[in-house]
Amino acid sequence: MLGAKLLMSTAFHPQTDRASERAIRTVTQILRMMVRPDQRDWVTRIPMVEFAINSSISGSTGFAPFKLNYGHMPKMMEHVGEGKPSEAPGVKAFVHQALENLAMAHGAIIESRVAQTYHVNKRKGVPPKFEVGDLVYLSTQNLNMPKGRARKLIPKYIGPIRVIRRDAASDTYTLDLPTELRARRLHPTFHVGVLKPHEPNDDALFPKRDAQAFYDVGNNEEVEWVVDEILAHRWADNKVEFLVKWNLGDTTWEPYAHCQDLEALDRYLEIQGVESI
Repeated sequence: MLGAKLLMSTAFHPQTDRASERAIRTVTQILRMMVRPDQRDWVTRIPMVEFAINSSISGSTGFAPFKLNYGHMPKMMEHVGEGKPSEAPGVKAFVHQALENLAMAHGAIIESRVAQTYHVNKRKGVPPKFEVGDLVYLSTQNLNMPKGRARKLIPKYIGPIRVIRRDAASDTYTLDLPTELRARRLHPTFHVGVLKPHEPNDDALFPKRDAQAFYDVGNNEEVEWVVDEILAHRWADNKVEFLVKWNLGDTTWEPYAHCQDLEALDRYLEIQGVESI
């Protein structure tokens, strides 16, 4: 009903969905500024840090997490009445400490955001945009090359390779990999960070300079993908497919013919409460 969708990250680019990692880093930065040098009071700081983060308005969305999750913003008392000196001094001390923690947490959030914005903008560039049918070059940085070849002598990029699908939400592109790379079980989807645009050759200035042959990456029969587990199944044209999680972290939909001899399928069927396919 909410329209939530699973956004898969590509291998060697976990930044696709780093919201949790970013949140943990923010909490760590705030606590680092608030705890005492002996680090004995970090437990008492946690509730107010959580409240400060959840009530802090995001610069990206314009809403605080409280507002998005619950539909309203809880109110925090702005001041503490003096009252009589004999009335619950422990409670008043706790409230004063809570308000101080909240103010320190909000200050730490602002300080960390200013620092993050400065460092990100200093290095940030506009990534190139490709369309279906464009030719691109693929970085060899994360490719498993044949044994006996020096990494320093391998071309930095290979190609050109044609783009067959674009996912604008995650800046990933699916390439029409040549036979040599498909034989090495290389996943065809890559982040834009490992791609470069293809510039057509100017025959007037550089005649016959177009690449005539794809770089030979060799055959490597020793490379195997190990199945970690089967996560789900679906029906397509009256045939069942399984969502397979590989040991490299990627997930793909595979037909039953590719999974029928896997132990992971037996475990999955057992979890589903069925004896056979």
